[in-house]
Amino acid sequence: MVYRWRSRQADFTVWGAKREPMSEVIKSHLFEHSQDNVSQEDPGVSWECPYCDRSEISYDEEKTIQNFKDHLFEHEDQFIESSTHVADDIDRAGNILVKGPTDSPGIDNARAHFFAAGDIIILITTNPGARLRLLREELGSWPALTVVLTTKDNPAADISGLDISNVPIEIVKLSKQLGLSKLGRTISQVLEDHGNSEGKIVVEFDILSEIITKFGEKPSFKFLQILTNQFESADAIAYYPLDPDSVEESTISLINESFDLRVRATETNFISEPRY
Repeated sequence: MVYRWRSRQADFTVWGAKREPMSEVIKSHLFEHSQDNVSQEDPGVSWECPYCDRSEISYDEEKTIQNFKDHLFEHEDQFIESSTHVADDIDRAGNILVKGPTDSPGIDNARAHFFAAGDIIILITTNPGARLRLLREELGSWPALTVVLTTKDNPAADISGLDISNVPIEIVKLSKQLGLSKLGRTISQVLEDHGNSEGKIVVEFDILSEIITKFGEKPSFKFLQILTNQFESADAIAYYPLDPDSVEESTISLINESFDLRVRATETNFISEPRY
């Protein structure tokens, strides 16, 4: 679970495991929306708080601006919520695009965060060994069920050294020649097989950039429209790690609308993108 702060001025939310790194993001956001309250004229810089009668004037611009940010944060600190989950913002059912460099600390933090919300974990990935090891390390114990769908040539070898002898886990080997329709039907069958099981389903769709590269923009977009509806109908939380540098900006703009929520994952925080 993490802390959450929602802006009262814009469609902006930040989540974080620790308050201090969050506070810097919050301060920058508040300052961005309060710059009309700053006056920079010779011989100094001044500010007036939009929420109270506090003001300041000084020759030291950097220090004065920082004081303004700190003061703005004092008004907002009380609105930081605790014990929240990113998926709370979509009522714990739907689709979340998570942007960040491939396998970066931010993306791995997102994985751990979403894994923690699941009783049944479905991993759709080309790297099953790394995902299962992270799952085991971060949760401390295995979920009620883990299902892995992968095109890895030898998934058993990829997870060698990981003791799964008594672990409830299913590994589905996918053909690398699999088309979008067959992939969609396979995922649908997995959801059908486990949709009536007790507990929350969490899905990591870790092959979004590969899908876009292999099949192109428009087919991938149509596939996403069907896939996201499937996950939502199953009352699942589905998240999609994506390195923005791996696909064209125009493609990202197109697929953005397929998701209920879009966040940027940094090493310390998750930061929302505008919904509209």
